[in-house]
Amino acid sequence: MDTLQKEIVDYWTKRSLSYGEQHAEELKTSKKERWEEFLLPKFSMTDKKIKKILDIGTGPGFMAILLAEAGYEVTAVDFTEKMLEEAKKNAGAYKQKIQWLKMDAQQLAFEDETFDAIITRNVTWNLEEPFTAYQEWHRVLKDDGMLINIDANWYRYLYDDQARKKYNEDRQMTKKYQIKDYYEKTDIATMERIAKEIPLSKRMRPAWDNKALKEIGFKQVTILEDINPLVLDQVEQINFDFSPLFFIQAVK
Repeated sequence: MDTLQKEIVDYWTKRSLSYGEQHAEELKTSKKERWEEFLLPKFSMTDKKIKKILDIGTGPGFMAILLAEAGYEVTAVDFTEKMLEEAKKNAGAYKQKIQWLKMDAQQLAFEDETFDAIITRNVTWNLEEPFTAYQEWHRVLKDDGMLINIDANWYRYLYDDQARKKYNEDRQMTKKYQIKDYYEKTDIATMERIAKEIPLSKRMRPAWDNKALKEIGFKQVTILEDINPLVLDQVEQINFDFSPLFFIQAVK
């Protein structure tokens, strides 16, 4: 493990408990229903019957649990052991129904064409080699398999003054409305230092992803540039207005 990768793992290890609690909250509130209503139809709108799904960078397990509850055969991987522990706690009765594996998203230990679909949320931005990761994900998908990637330009504000201004405004809005600020009690300084070393922080996304996916050989790339109103509650929308979640769906 190189130095940067170790720093990333150490950061998420330290944050695993609070992040696990955040996912546990999502699973118990209307946030889960919003994600179900948005995501689940995507897996039934394809000619190919989807059964086996790989959740890459599962973190505390929200997506894996949601999909397992919907009846899919789910494998969930993460490179942080503590995150997998939180995910298993959150899974409850579904703990034994999901295969949990510690694995690098950029170097998957699966045979070619293993999965019908892949899902990943808030992962690609903190990879050292995102293009390599996309190649790996393409490799383990079956022909006509589906990739869904949900992410955001989380640290674009390190390189863009307007983005920085909007980020600061969102922090002020949480105080104005006296709501939870998701950035409080997190080690922002460490994550910003790491983000400066990660290639996608300075890229304009999802334009970069669209180009990369097509170069690798994905087809039918569909992009929604702002799904915040569809999947986030009002508090989350205020927190993350500076960097809208984008949705990418690509077929192998």
